Amino acid sequence: MRRKMMMRGALACALAACGAAGAQVLAPWTPVKATADAVETWGRAYAFASNALPTRIVSQGRDLLAAPIRVVCAGADGADHVWTKVGSWVQAATDEAADVCGHLAVPDVFVNATTRIEYDGMAKVALAVMPGKGSSRMRNLSKVWLEIPLRPEAATLFCYSPCSWAKLENVGAVKGPMAWPFRCSVWLGNEDVGLCWFCESDERLAAADPNRVVEVIPGAAETVLRVHLADGALTRPTTWTFGLQATPTKPFDRRLMTGQTVHAPPMGAGIPGLGVKRPEVWWTCQRAFPQGNAGQALAEAARGGVKTVVFHEDWIPIQNNPSPRSDFKGLVDACHRLGLKVLVYLGYELSPLDPLWGACEADCLAHDARGNPVSYWDREPAQRDYRVCYNNRFADIWLARAKKAYVELGLDGFYLDGTVMPRACANAAHGCGWTDAAGRRHVTYPIFAVREMMRALYAFVDARGGRIDAHQSGYVCPATLAFAHSYWDGEQLAVSGRARDIKAELDLASFRAEFMGRNHGLACEFLAYQKPGWQYEDALAISLLHGVMTRPCGFANVPPFTPIWKAYADFGTADAAWRPYWAKEAVACDVAHVKVSAYEKPDGALWVVSNVSPTDAATARLALPPGCRTARDAKTGEALPVAGGSLTLALEPFRYRLVRLWKE
Repeated sequence: MRRKMMMRGALACALAACGAAGAQVLAPWTPVKATADAVETWGRAYAFASNALPTRIVSQGRDLLAAPIRVVCAGADGADHVWTKVGSWVQAATDEAADVCGHLAVPDVFVNATTRIEYDGMAKVALAVMPGKGSSRMRNLSKVWLEIPLRPEAATLFCYSPCSWAKLENVGAVKGPMAWPFRCSVWLGNEDVGLCWFCESDERLAAADPNRVVEVIPGAAETVLRVHLADGALTRPTTWTFGLQATPTKPFDRRLMTGQTVHAPPMGAGIPGLGVKRPEVWWTCQRAFPQGNAGQALAEAARGGVKTVVFHEDWIPIQNNPSPRSDFKGLVDACHRLGLKVLVYLGYELSPLDPLWGACEADCLAHDARGNPVSYWDREPAQRDYRVCYNNRFADIWLARAKKAYVELGLDGFYLDGTVMPRACANAAHGCGWTDAAGRRHVTYPIFAVREMMRALYAFVDARGGRIDAHQSGYVCPATLAFAHSYWDGEQLAVSGRARDIKAELDLASFRAEFMGRNHGLACEFLAYQKPGWQYEDALAISLLHGVMTRPCGFANVPPFTPIWKAYADFGTADAAWRPYWAKEAVACDVAHVKVSAYEKPDGALWVVSNVSPTDAATARLALPPGCRTARDAKTGEALPVAGGSLTLALEPFRYRLVRLWKE
């Protein structure tokens, strides 16, 4: 089964490289441009300069690499080989993709690399190491490392997955050397650009220390991302397949950064400790309208500034089976009459209530390494939801169902709960997982299968002016996330098996790495469950500072957001220049833990002023732009005292003010 799937994938790549019928460059990307030794996609370029792997990667006009990407091989004596023969060329190119072939050689060892670069900037690499001239078996080779030397200023932040939700440790600032076990995705970047390395499987990775498969090694001249492909002698020719993708993946859509989206029901199917009760009787969107007052709630939401309503899982009786229902069509039509767009939940599950359960549960479910199906929760009407894997025929079934529902209900998009995340799977029935020499099963991560499914859904939805909103907390891999319009991130902060101080744990660098969106290419909204010590006002204090709106859950929580949305709309933040707090010429402030990010226009500015200390109040003095003599609280209209070219504000811990400034 797995061999057949691999053969189908290879054939699909070959046909696409030759310009197969049906291939297309989706908006907003542009056709691939290939020259003798370089490939350009929207906003990025990969240059090879006669090397097997990129010698230069550029994103938004900025060089990411400090030196060419290296394949480091050592001989039996431990000394690194110095490649005596190198070369590369563009083998084939269409508007959709280009294939680059390259080689490295010393007499005993040959290295061949084929790199397929697609129009969204995703580069899929097959790196093969084999015996050299006159050899019939591997010899004189004691290690193989992949090293990606990044410019230090382009690698100040990191983000990896998979991760544990127990502690926020997969994102943050690059402060020193780091080492991890196998990670299927590792992104290094800064507030504007970055580079992601990703890999579906650790099957052929042979690191001496399983806790040091991937390393980040900062230095004055370069910050190296090192992957231990092999730390010992290879006994046979070996190929490793992985991906590279520079970010941002596409132009940032400012229209989505102002929010005005409400997640209709309280979150979760019943979450202990968060005050969310599971409904005992099921009916369409009961949690969204517990009193049955749908018309009134929708009308009030529209008056409050809501533009988009997201209906969670109980819009359908069977989890992840989007069968159009007449009762829900009435809700969609009611929203449209009020000018509201409608997104509906789809996810990563298969329910035993689904008519396809008997035909699909054996070969379509995700399995853990012990061969067990994976389930997280149950819901009403009484059913258990099991995690499905999209590396099989269920991907086509799911796509067909989604498209049918979109058309029949007149939807405006989908909210995808974890769908973009290629979750761990070891189900051999559809080719996932692998078995080591001791007979132990290991999981794999079907990145490329999920990518192709997301690409197909994106093509369908985007062509109809719709929106794909991806919920993917703890996962920011551009290979799949590129084919969404926005993402909703932050659930890992509030859902955990232990008490946690979110305000102390969520530092500014972590937010910039994962939750900001701009450096990845799509708008992000912040997810916050309200609980003791973590309310919407806390979440807004850090999210607004980064140009990210926190999304309210439930119609009852819309009113506090109305004045924020109005302030942003009145100023026109989508058309304004943005000067964040980390910019070289940021707004001057005399308190270190008070930060200011500014939206600016010729006639004035809108400031987000946040006290990001979890414990310390502050009275901060802020320097006004030249010509600004009038300031008001943008939410309340209150006049703020201006004196001596500065503004003084008092802020409690983890609180913010929106300040409107006018030039005279």
